[in-house]
Amino acid sequence: MTKDKETSINLRSLIFQTILSIVIVLAIVFGLAFFFRKELLGFSEHFVRIFGYLGLFVGMILSDSLPAFVPPDAFLMLAITGEMDPLKTILSMSFGSIIGGSLAYFVGLYLIPKFHLGRQMVLHYEDKLLPYLRKYGFGAVVLSSLTPIPYSWMAYTVGTFKMRYSLFLLGSLFRFVRVTVYFYAMYLGWITGG
Repeated sequence: MTKDKETSINLRSLIFQTILSIVIVLAIVFGLAFFFRKELLGFSEHFVRIFGYLGLFVGMILSDSLPAFVPPDAFLMLAITGEMDPLKTILSMSFGSIIGGSLAYFVGLYLIPKFHLGRQMVLHYEDKLLPYLRKYGFGAVVLSSLTPIPYSWMAYTVGTFKMRYSLFLLGSLFRFVRVTVYFYAMYLGWITGG
């Protein structure tokens, strides 16, 4: 199998996984809207009243700098059920995501190499992410920004491997696309499920 053929197969698989994850998210939101609409509306009303767009922004910073925090889609769900403005939601969450990823990048660049435990933690994920970095370089950041490849772990990894921050930041701008696509997929699931 040639290297080009192997690359296209991996990209095809990743595209399929991305489309599948969008469909799954849409189906889950449809189900939540159908079975738990009242409960979600009550919870999101409190979230919006107390935290608003700043809560989405900070939540995304935490979500994309601490990989085990809360999945980003949970904040999208709160924004949609709380009837928050789509543009403000997408902007606050995308900027928060990029800042969170940047924090993870700098942790990978400066802190992880200094601590044995941190290095062991990244090594565990490097085995999964390194092939993408070797094949696509900067494109690996773009892929992690758009697809199910964990963005925060990619940020740690490229920081550890000392990718130029400007390249990482440029690839991270694709988080705007991901947040937008998932927002509208979840919105479609919400309105059709209710």
